[in-house]
Amino acid sequence: MAKKNKNQMVASEELVSNAPLKDADLSSKNVSAKAKDSKEFKNKKDKKQSPGARIRKAFKEMFSELKKVNWPTAKKTASAFGIVIVVVLFFLVIISAFDYGIMQLIKLLMDASVGS
Repeated sequence: MAKKNKNQMVASEELVSNAPLKDADLSSKNVSAKAKDSKEFKNKKDKKQSPGARIRKAFKEMFSELKKVNWPTAKKTASAFGIVIVVVLFFLVIISAFDYGIMQLIKLLMDASVGS
């Protein structure tokens, strides 16, 4: 029989943690009450602000988020723009070819129906 390493587990062993949950209150009543209280607090706080203050706050948050954006370099932007142009031109040629072919087929059918 192979010797069992102390870090290996046998399939029949269960993982059990004896660590206590610190300040854990898992009852649904308390969770919903806390969420309700925080929503009411936020609503009361927002109601006290003037419309101008809320707009200023929204713009301030928007600009702070825009500062966190990883903006591409000019070289990456030009490269992406070039790829877009090539793909658009490719599909322009494909769609134009189908359009021309369908137009020629319609002309052929119209000439055949008029000639009969």
